[in-house]
Amino acid sequence: MAYSVKKHLLTRDKDPVAFVQTPNGGASLRPLYLIIHYTAGTTASSAINWFRNKQSSASAHLVIGPDGDVTQMMPFNKLCWHAGKSRWNDLVGMNAYSVGIEIVNAGKLRKSEAGTWLAWSGEAIAASDVLMATHKHETNPAGWHIFTEAQIAAVVEAGIALQTEYHFLDVLGHDDIAPGRKIDPGPAFPMISVRSRILGRQDNG
Repeated sequence: MAYSVKKHLLTRDKDPVAFVQTPNGGASLRPLYLIIHYTAGTTASSAINWFRNKQSSASAHLVIGPDGDVTQMMPFNKLCWHAGKSRWNDLVGMNAYSVGIEIVNAGKLRKSEAGTWLAWSGEAIAASDVLMATHKHETNPAGWHIFTEAQIAAVVEAGIALQTEYHFLDVLGHDDIAPGRKIDPGPAFPMISVRSRILGRQDNG
């Protein structure tokens, strides 16, 4: 399976990936960075439907489901509303400077009185799908929903195709550009390795 970018659309084995247009965004974009998020949900359909809803005021260029399936929701030369209030170095408002990937993942979890791990929605998450870890901006360990191998592979492969086309300056998390406000993609996501593979750098982490 090989991804590439043609006319600002992602293709896989020369065929376009599924495309579902979001109404949220559409202004011109200068793609300098790739930003990684999680959806805080557990299904691709719920994320895609949310981004299709104009009232959500949210969107992303790509949604990657648990099975690694990729859906594009905006051409890469048009901005999406994925970053919100954000900055990186001297840039303020990262929507105008970045491509956003949303990975379907429940994110930070809470534990019920019965000892079950729960997403923010109340959906139960199997203990085998939970990692205990401390976020880089926090001091206490918590439970985090584990990303699937298929998702990580899809992020890397799509990211390499995007990097080949747009020559990003860096790959960042939402928690990098909005610290204190956002915690995604969190410690369950192997950011150091993914960044290195996408950018073609030696992995020192």
